[in-house]
Amino acid sequence: MLDEAAELPDWNKPGTFSAGRDPLGLQAASVRLYTDLLPGLTNVTNRLRYFSFYCWVVRQFELHRHSLDERKWSIFIRRAEAVYALASQIGDGKSALGMAGSIWASQHLGIDDDFDFTQWTDRPGEDGQYLKARWGNFGQFYVRSMQQMGMLMQTEKRVQAVTSGYGQDLADAFERACPRACPLMLDAVETGKTSRDACAIIAEEAHPFLVTPSSDEARLLLVYLCGEREADPTAPARRATLWNVLNIAAQTGISDADGMRRELYVQDNIGQADNAALTGNLRGWRAYFINEQCHIALEVLLNALTHQINATCGSHPDAAARDVARSVLLQGQDSAESLDEFANGQGIVSLEREHNLAGRLAEVAGSVAAPSPQDLNDAIRLILSLWRRWRGDKDLNGLLAEATAGERSAHGVFCFLDDAVDQSAEDALAALIRKFVIGNHLLIAGQK
Repeated sequence: MLDEAAELPDWNKPGTFSAGRDPLGLQAASVRLYTDLLPGLTNVTNRLRYFSFYCWVVRQFELHRHSLDERKWSIFIRRAEAVYALASQIGDGKSALGMAGSIWASQHLGIDDDFDFTQWTDRPGEDGQYLKARWGNFGQFYVRSMQQMGMLMQTEKRVQAVTSGYGQDLADAFERACPRACPLMLDAVETGKTSRDACAIIAEEAHPFLVTPSSDEARLLLVYLCGEREADPTAPARRATLWNVLNIAAQTGISDADGMRRELYVQDNIGQADNAALTGNLRGWRAYFINEQCHIALEVLLNALTHQINATCGSHPDAAARDVARSVLLQGQDSAESLDEFANGQGIVSLEREHNLAGRLAEVAGSVAAPSPQDLNDAIRLILSLWRRWRGDKDLNGLLAEATAGERSAHGVFCFLDDAVDQSAEDALAALIRKFVIGNHLLIAGQK
């Protein structure tokens, strides 16, 4: 861990921009909250059919390899993922966006009748692969949740096995739903080769966008999604989130993602939820969005610092942090006033305006353009408004504290500002930027 009193390295090389990554480590707290609120589903497990597909792949390895050799398993799962992504891109690329390996697959749409894809799958961990992750998208994002949900056996080994009940049922249901596609996928995994015609047939049956509503596969996946299996310990949390989301949709007619995010944060159109599980779930979602808004604001500051460093060919971290703090304070504020006095004039009137401002700043954070002085002012204003609004809410801060590691969360920011409340606004904001932007960025970069 970095010592605050220690000298941080000079930033002396051109940097890049945050644009959707987690360069400050704050999103880890959001992921922990999200995992508790909607276990088994994240922004990287957003295709329900992957669960039945992976059960089928694991079962095929059991049947055709009879091995615990990790190297053999790595190649097997990586080839399966690659051919699945390639077939889906060839069949319906627009509906296959975001699949593991889809960028690689989109570069090979003109394949011939004997396409050997092993050079992009059989060197796990190396550059130039369909996916660098050694154990594929499956090992990186799906294994633990599928074990928790009873689809896979509990094991610490890399090689997995489906459970005799639910996991086997999902594997069998996928195979029944894709009678022509499954032999073609298995042949591709065995040989490392496929063809355009084979990919078209695979996509016609097995594309993740095309689960037949009346099939056993769809029924089993919905049983999981709706939390209907008593043996699934993740079911109650998923049911609570599902109920609240459906209730919001019923109350408001809202179905778009931004509108749903607004309702889960503002919570002024949801009616009465007297059930403790439902109210606790709503509190958890509010904590999640508080952390996300704080994270977005800090990423805007990071992008501003990156532009500053690139323009000046390097800057000492203290000077860089203070320059950004001064650029905010120069917009009509007295830099000698205390943080508490400065924050008094920075509050945002309503939760809805906080949500809207965070949405605008998210676009700034995802752009390579330099944040404007107004963007920087808005980023600081959002952080201070969140702090003043939520610092005294013990329940929300308890949830944020439980999700926090190394002070990297909105809760860590709030505690830092509490301790700095009597400092000058310039000193406090410069220290905030140094710790949560510069310090965290260097720490996370070092870990990677």
